[in-house]
Amino acid sequence: MLLLTNELNKALQKKDQDIVNAMGLLNLSKRRLQTMRESGLESLMDEVSSFCGKHDILVPEMTENYPRSKCKKFKISYLHHFHVEVFYAVIDLQLQELNNRFDVVTSDLLLGMTSLNPVDSFANFSKSKIMKLAEYYKSEFGDNELRDLNYQLDSFIVYA
Repeated sequence: MLLLTNELNKALQKKDQDIVNAMGLLNLSKRRLQTMRESGLESLMDEVSSFCGKHDILVPEMTENYPRSKCKKFKISYLHHFHVEVFYAVIDLQLQELNNRFDVVTSDLLLGMTSLNPVDSFANFSKSKIMKLAEYYKSEFGDNELRDLNYQLDSFIVYA
């Protein structure tokens, strides 16, 4: 699972902070985690079984009941325990952490600001991202100002 977010981790630790690249890696990491959640258990179990076999580690029979406290009335299998209580739980925690740290508003604000960066002749310029950024500042941009900004950005595109 750490491999799925390693590139994002490295990008966020760089001093030059290429926000556009980092946001792309964030979305890629989220998609990879979701794909793993939906269809990655079998390949993970194969890897774990192979590792355990190479190192003489006993692997429980997945259809057997998972030992829980004696006061529990419900019996679950090892497979259910690993699938739901470990595998899903860890992936869901990772996705939740990414979503909490980089929610939609934060992502929109970061991408909007990078659109205004003059580096490489405004290489990251995006009218839609700048408009989205302005919409978050209702006290600064009313309907008339948003309309004016829309036309000003069109003019900038033609001029640039």
